[in-house]
Amino acid sequence: MKKPKLLVFIVIGTIIVFVSFWYYTSKPTSFPTDNQLIEEMSNSFSIVSNSVIQDTVFLDDRHVFVPFIAEHEMYGFSLWEWSNRKWHEVFVSTDGDIRVWKINSKDPTTYHAIWNYPPQDQVNYMKFYLINKRGFEVNYGEVHYEPGVQLEQEITLSENLYGSMKLSKEWASVINSLNVSPTAAPYYFGWNTYNSSDQITYPEGNENGRSSSGGGTHIEFTHFLEQSELD
Repeated sequence: MKKPKLLVFIVIGTIIVFVSFWYYTSKPTSFPTDNQLIEEMSNSFSIVSNSVIQDTVFLDDRHVFVPFIAEHEMYGFSLWEWSNRKWHEVFVSTDGDIRVWKINSKDPTTYHAIWNYPPQDQVNYMKFYLINKRGFEVNYGEVHYEPGVQLEQEITLSENLYGSMKLSKEWASVINSLNVSPTAAPYYFGWNTYNSSDQITYPEGNENGRSSSGGGTHIEFTHFLEQSELD
């Protein structure tokens, strides 16, 4: 009697493993239509119920960036992830200020900067920064010095003023080096925007936006930087 029972347990266990693998690793189905996206986003904010979807940008086969225009000319975006055999809205915002989506928070090579600026702000280009402030620490009589880091990436904005950018291998390498250092001050992302006269201009069109995110989603807000704050 023991062998038949053992065989039953093995079969049941194999089925459970197979079904779980199929459920969690199945390939994504077709992405929702614009109407379906708007209906889903409306559950977070009613103001997006009459939105216009500007684009659907696949960051990879399971993560999608969707810029949109909501009522009152509010330029925002939503983020979507395929998991558990369904497309889930994991973040929606009615302001398009640049943020960093850490798809895998432990792997900086998966980080993407995303944004959507209103055309009335007359933004011509943007500079995006990774900053780690200088610091030192005294530990058991030993002084550990942490050098400052300031990396800069200039981004030319398109006519539509929305977009995404995957962090470069260089930036990912620097972030990994900061994460493993016991004395590193917390790094952060910053930005500023420029008009056609190369003057820093703050995009005021996104000031009154709101955002909502799902649990477990790593969205990092970024800092607007004045020139005096940069080295």
